[in-house]
Amino acid sequence: MKASLFERVGNFTPINYTRVERGGESYSQTEKFTRRTLQLCVWTYKRLQNTNQTARLLRDVIDFVLRRYHKYAIAENFGGHYREVGIKPGEKTDFEHVIPAALARDLLIHDRLTVEEAMNIPTCMVRKKNHKKLNSSKLSKTTPDIFNFWDRYKILKVKIETHDGNPVDMENWNLEQHYKYFNVE
Repeated sequence: MKASLFERVGNFTPINYTRVERGGESYSQTEKFTRRTLQLCVWTYKRLQNTNQTARLLRDVIDFVLRRYHKYAIAENFGGHYREVGIKPGEKTDFEHVIPAALARDLLIHDRLTVEEAMNIPTCMVRKKNHKKLNSSKLSKTTPDIFNFWDRYKILKVKIETHDGNPVDMENWNLEQHYKYFNVE
């Protein structure tokens, strides 16, 4: 006999999950989980008979998983692949997808990026005012040239460096150099 709803939830005590210590092991687990989840979602998406609500839900899951990975394993780990030069400690900044995350999702679904590449699309820490400028220019949802991804930053007139302080030649640093620099295969 099935227990009543009251019996099932009436005396339920919320679970106090152990807080995960951020570090090498948690980032490794996040990376493995993200890779497997993206592979499964893309595999499922490609087997759909039509692009109905199920397809929309799968795109939403892929979007969520990619963004969660980028926030946790990139933004909260080392701040972003790149950063605007000269940001002072305490200055208001935003974590920015240089190639919009939704575009990376679509490139992944349509076999233009691998799972590893989608997980490591270029991200950048920029001053909040510059992020607003990108958003108001309508460049937050697209990029003029995916391969030469720094093209969308031309309106900012800023200098960019890698997260570890190496200067970036925004005229010649393209997606191929990005993946080579960050050892993405």
